[in-house]
Amino acid sequence: MAAIYNLLKGHRLEGHYRKFLDLGVKDERDFLDSVTEENLTELGLTQVEKNRFLEMKKKIKRFRAPEQSAAGSVQKSMETFSILYTYPKCPTQRKSITDMDPAQNTIEDLMLRICHLERVDRSIGVCLYTVDGMPLTDDPFFNTWSLQDRHIKSGDVIYAIFTPNKNLIGTNTVPRDIETQETDTIRCHIMLKVSLLYTYSL
Repeated sequence: MAAIYNLLKGHRLEGHYRKFLDLGVKDERDFLDSVTEENLTELGLTQVEKNRFLEMKKKIKRFRAPEQSAAGSVQKSMETFSILYTYPKCPTQRKSITDMDPAQNTIEDLMLRICHLERVDRSIGVCLYTVDGMPLTDDPFFNTWSLQDRHIKSGDVIYAIFTPNKNLIGTNTVPRDIETQETDTIRCHIMLKVSLLYTYSL
């Protein structure tokens, strides 16, 4: 139930935690298929809180891949796809995620899923690395690419490092002005189709 509390807390709805439990909510799937607009009104949520609840549902849908296709059958791409992840002081050697679709789910979705599974506080972020130490999450633009586009294959091992959000520096904080103080150095990010992210100094 701690995961439910953290999910609600991340959207400033933790004051209704006990009410949702009394309603019968047992995991995040119940928010998607069992809690109605009428339930929210009966629980006493304000319109602002209802808006937060809708945002929470969108987030849940992102880190939970669709379980069935439009025809009702399990998607083929999800039948054998699984990702293993670990982190420092992980209680087990590796943990598995088996219900993500590599063609639809993105790196951001993977980050959300790992944070949810590990029940980390909203103030904590996660950095992901490949088994070779290549960073996967250092550029927000590439975080929107699918797992397939980032060449993450079934059975790949991902390393996670949890850190306070204040320690994470996004590319949006980098000045856009080109340095002209007598330097010939230009820094850029290049994404190659046959590899992950490389950083070059020209």
